[in-house]
Amino acid sequence: MALKMGRNTTRNAQTTGWLQGQMLVNLITIVCSIGFALFGFDQGIMSNLVGADNVFGETFDHPDPGLIGTIVAIYELTAFVGSIGVVFVGDKLGRRRTLNWGIYIQLLGVVIQCSAYKVSQLIVGRCVTGIGIGMLTAGVPVYQAECCAPHDRGRNACIFNWICICGVTTAYWIGYGSSFIAGQAQWRFPIAFQAVFSFVILVMLQILPESPRWLIHHGRADEGRYVIARLVGKNVPLDDARVQTLHDEIQMAVDTEKEAGQMSIREMFSGGNLQNGRRMLLCLAAGLGCQMSGINLITQYAPIIFEQSIGMTRSVSLLVAGFNSLEYMLATIPPIFYIEKVGRRKILMWGAFGQAMTMMVLAITVHNGSYAAGIVGAAMLFLFNTIFAQGWLTAPWLYASEICTLQLRARGAAMASAGFWIINFAVVEFTPSAITNIGWRTYIIFAVFNIVFIPTVYYFFPETTNLRLEDVDYLFELKGAARERIAARHDEENMRRRAVENKEVGNEKLAVEHHEKVVDESNSTHS
Repeated sequence: MALKMGRNTTRNAQTTGWLQGQMLVNLITIVCSIGFALFGFDQGIMSNLVGADNVFGETFDHPDPGLIGTIVAIYELTAFVGSIGVVFVGDKLGRRRTLNWGIYIQLLGVVIQCSAYKVSQLIVGRCVTGIGIGMLTAGVPVYQAECCAPHDRGRNACIFNWICICGVTTAYWIGYGSSFIAGQAQWRFPIAFQAVFSFVILVMLQILPESPRWLIHHGRADEGRYVIARLVGKNVPLDDARVQTLHDEIQMAVDTEKEAGQMSIREMFSGGNLQNGRRMLLCLAAGLGCQMSGINLITQYAPIIFEQSIGMTRSVSLLVAGFNSLEYMLATIPPIFYIEKVGRRKILMWGAFGQAMTMMVLAITVHNGSYAAGIVGAAMLFLFNTIFAQGWLTAPWLYASEICTLQLRARGAAMASAGFWIINFAVVEFTPSAITNIGWRTYIIFAVFNIVFIPTVYYFFPETTNLRLEDVDYLFELKGAARERIAARHDEENMRRRAVENKEVGNEKLAVEHHEKVVDESNSTHS
């Protein structure tokens, strides 16, 4: 719900309306979740169409493995372009308008793809859709992170990644069901279905507010305070201590960044007191670790792997890939309950270790080539999805939106998204040819990358769990003293909150005593 407030807004005014408190936070999470479900659906849908003697293959003259890689991967390349675009325009557009424009562009791409009869038009449609999805994946994590409380960020990010995998699963099963259709709808309907997600997002965005941090950063402090009050709870006054504290912290961060002046592209990668360069490199590293784990190898080409590497028939490979996606969807649920307890770093390191082990076993089984080894190999694909869902599915997207300053956050998340997509493009482009030419050695490549990321996370990734976004700056500014500084500020906050609670209890006690006194006097008069 866009809000326009006048200059005369009083600080003790009260928020009104049905869309506030946990209801508002939940709706923001749902929109972000559907955005990632659209991203997941778009990634998964092509896996059931390419590499088979079907209507899709007949329509486009049975593309060879190299062209298949291009058809699938060009989407990732242009998603990289869309993410990079957010680096330059994301802060000007705002969080909501970035998502809106991403959906408009994505819908245009869907129309072009659904009407295609030539490979060239299909590729153009994939390109346009990719730009829109790139903007979406760059904008969603920032919007979600800036509108949630510190203890909810990880949980909510896990929820929208779970719904993302619901999108992948939906894509697999719609693709499998459509494979029994004889006509052009066999492939046009699955591609067109993603528009359902897009329209839902567009409708819901119209009733949601802009990020309070973006509003305050752009000089709209009254609107920002009002949105904070709506996010904090129902009918919360604007002078509530929680609202004022968070507003003042955001304003302080904004003032500090403005003193440093407008940030140039060069300064984004510089050192200095805020260590912008280190933060941006960590954003890129998070996206790199996510994609070089090997997840896209499985998400985009699971039916081809089951068919060519393990030896299943096309029909059975599609069915098993569908069950693989169902298991993947279920495996994304547990992190919702423990991500804020375990922390980002441990999840990433243990996830990389488990992913490396499953890729090693998969390489061995594919090299063996026997039926029994093929069964074990199929089990490894299921196990890989389970392990990936516990760590690298959510943490990189969340991490990139947490470690950047307010001025850098949209650009940092966009860079993380860009890193994600450019590596995604490379993986998807070379996978069909790699499976054909070097076979089992393909999986060794991903095992090595997973092993490398264990010490990378340990030595370079600071822990951000349960910290306010404004607190994260201390991890980069104050060497060795960050946790003490944050703990001291939290102690002050707790003391202030207890003082407010004690005052309220005292006022309530006085009111009760006054009421009892009035009753006693009344009884004395009557007697």
